[in-house]
Amino acid sequence: MTTKLFKKLRPENGYVIGEIACGHEGDREKLKILIDCVSKSKCRIIKFQIFKTKERAIKGHKEWAIFSKLELTEDVWSFYIDYAKKSGLHVLADVYGSESLDMAERLGVDGYKIHSEDLLNSDFILNVCDTNKIIIIGIGGAKRIEINDIVKHLHKNSVNKKIILMTGVQTFPTPMEAHSIKEIQDLKVKYSKYGIKVGFSDHIAGDKEESFILPIMAFSSGASVVEKHLTYKREYKWIDYHSALSADKFNKFVRQVQELCLLLKPIGKMNSYEKSYRKMFKKSPSFRDNLTDGHVLDSGDIVYIKDTDSSIPVPSIGIIGKKIDKSVNKQQLIRSSCIKSKIGAIIVARCDSSRLPNKALMKINGRESIAIVINRIKKCKEVGQIVLATTHEKADDILVDIAKREGVLYYRGPTDNVALRYYEAAVAFEFDHFVRITGDAILCDEKMIDNAINSHLYNSTDVTFMRNMPFGTHKEVVSLNTLKTIIENATIPDNTEYLEYYLENDRYFNINYVYSKYKFNPKIRMTLDYREDFNFFSAIFKHFKEDFSLEDVLRWLDKNKDMVELNAHMMQKTPANLKLDVSLKI
Repeated sequence: MTTKLFKKLRPENGYVIGEIACGHEGDREKLKILIDCVSKSKCRIIKFQIFKTKERAIKGHKEWAIFSKLELTEDVWSFYIDYAKKSGLHVLADVYGSESLDMAERLGVDGYKIHSEDLLNSDFILNVCDTNKIIIIGIGGAKRIEINDIVKHLHKNSVNKKIILMTGVQTFPTPMEAHSIKEIQDLKVKYSKYGIKVGFSDHIAGDKEESFILPIMAFSSGASVVEKHLTYKREYKWIDYHSALSADKFNKFVRQVQELCLLLKPIGKMNSYEKSYRKMFKKSPSFRDNLTDGHVLDSGDIVYIKDTDSSIPVPSIGIIGKKIDKSVNKQQLIRSSCIKSKIGAIIVARCDSSRLPNKALMKINGRESIAIVINRIKKCKEVGQIVLATTHEKADDILVDIAKREGVLYYRGPTDNVALRYYEAAVAFEFDHFVRITGDAILCDEKMIDNAINSHLYNSTDVTFMRNMPFGTHKEVVSLNTLKTIIENATIPDNTEYLEYYLENDRYFNINYVYSKYKFNPKIRMTLDYREDFNFFSAIFKHFKEDFSLEDVLRWLDKNKDMVELNAHMMQKTPANLKLDVSLKI
């Protein structure tokens, strides 16, 4: 449970800890009221201070009498912790020594906070971490060497990876200038390598406007959780009321935090408002005058204006200096289809495969699988040249021989960086746009590839995807500039093997889709990755030989449903199970 909760503690989720602290004043009825205040809000975490007075101060200390009054028995805590959990709350507890820790463990709390007063007590902190629950460590007033030492100590000696460093100065109330929001971001950068998160404990006066503003700033700076004091009514002046919000304001605060923190979610695809804005206001390029075939465009030939047609997002930097490939009329929209372009198909393949070694050379109906792919692409009317892009490895010499035998071009590039191999091949043969083909795509659909190329150019997009296609047959048409942008800006270059996940993000690129009209079983798997896939394709080619379309196969499979089960159970890669970071530095 605590691991699941810890994973949810991210700035965009806006988790607030409802801090009861000593606000109950040792009174059971007041404790119940405060629990109800938290549970009636949208706050899902509550925190208590569970302690033995002797853990806080020695007899005779000015705080001894206070803590003695506030100390509650284990039976009392047991009742109200159970009550809080039944109210749907996760329960955290401040602990101050081995006795309170042992008691809290018996009470079954979900996690702990160690006050900054115990930051130097490394043995105690390690004991708390050994519970393997969420651990919040207060670092208010701590020297950086102290923080660094305890973090490294825990990293070396504890298996617990659910640790939060809690920033925030604790006076009652704390003036605004005593807070450092920048510290949150700084600590997050320094200690995220250990899997550590950072939180913010807010102690500003509860009647100030800043009591709402500072926590939002904290979340915006990377805080995974914010701790907020609450009381029933501030005018009652229960203990710890100075930094506390009243119940009604706490409810409003939590609601506001959760609404605003949604704005902190990772940058994803364009939302509907952005798309509407783009469509409403973006100008489209058009020809200023009538021009003839072969004319080289310069800036004087182009005028940007809002057109009755949907926006065609062609930047002038991509068309100035290019030749037009047909006569055009004044005010006609400039589309990529008006520009002379070189369109190719790039097939990537290598012999070394962990799942199915030498799959490119496996013979189906007497021909190598890679030769089958090449010859299916030859049927495409809109593809100018075909390139087999392989590696410099000795084992891949045979693929070069096959390319020569089949009458297509070849390119040898990086072994592991597949995206870079695509790019280098496209540059080498001066492709403006290309169809991205993997060597295991045995049943490429020439009709859909041609449709995709035409749609790609007409709509002037960065990438065009085929949809409503069986798994393994959907390919992409990509502009050279789009791939260049990914190569130069991928946060994790190794992840570019899975280009489709970079490409299909309209935050970065202009995306286009073409849809087939095929009807087929969604379980159909048409890619050569496993022996089961080989058996599946062998059965198809045994029946059809070679001169057949994808549509023919789908009709046949609809009548021979048992064939689908040959490889339907094999794992298919998805963004979810790959857990890729496919962000770009743009």
